[in-house]
Amino acid sequence: MALYRNIHLSFWQDTKVTDDFTPDDRYFYLYALTNPHTNLCGCYEISVKQISNEMGYDEKRINKLIKRFSSDHNLIRYNSETRELLIFNWHKYNWTRSDKFRKPLLREIQSIKYQPFREFLLNIFDGKPAEYGIDINCMDTYCEDTKELDKKTNSNLNEIKEIVQYLNEQCGTKYRYQTEETQKHIGARIAEGYTVDDFKSVIDKKAAEWMGTKCEKYLRPQTLFASKFESYLNQKNVKEKYHSKAAHMLDSFYDQTSEWVRKMEEGEQVDHDI
Repeated sequence: MALYRNIHLSFWQDTKVTDDFTPDDRYFYLYALTNPHTNLCGCYEISVKQISNEMGYDEKRINKLIKRFSSDHNLIRYNSETRELLIFNWHKYNWTRSDKFRKPLLREIQSIKYQPFREFLLNIFDGKPAEYGIDINCMDTYCEDTKELDKKTNSNLNEIKEIVQYLNEQCGTKYRYQTEETQKHIGARIAEGYTVDDFKSVIDKKAAEWMGTKCEKYLRPQTLFASKFESYLNQKNVKEKYHSKAAHMLDSFYDQTSEWVRKMEEGEQVDHDI
């Protein structure tokens, strides 16, 4: 294993990098080319969790980057079963023709678990043209695995957007549903089985309780939708609570008044302190 990897300065002037890559793309690709799991052949084993930990991004973000580099940029492939990452152009910049290099290189290629990756690199090793246009779904199980993830993610985003919009309407706030912290809290509650109506109920209850008080500043996603969400959902509605108390006081007053009138009519001693 080499202790360093060479990145040519032309990387920053490549038209694909300058025109098509986002800042996240550049960071991810540099990581893919230089991380400590790389090897001679350019196909190495690494899990999404490892990438997440080492890059400092959550796994959902890593999944999206892997998919973009497979389907949009056509620069890598990832197999989720063997957890192997293949970099298409690695051989152009890292392989040599020396026997000292080619012998360990061949051993690495032959040890690749996923057959399409192994055959792709063996063809290049033997001097055959590299088939970069291999169909993603035939070559890589990862893309099939992410279809359901994308559907679920889009569904969650629609729910998160509706919840945050409702919060803003009820509380006069301007929170954004795209914020990572907001998505994290709401997404966690959705994963626990709570519905959009549950979120709206919490917003209604806490808005009724906190609006116009010093607690109004806590009408925010990180407070409403965090660890106390269940207790907020199950608390008694503030308006109903005060309405019930007022109704009880009126009933009591009515009973006392009725008793006072009865005693007056029957000539009994009346206690005027009611």
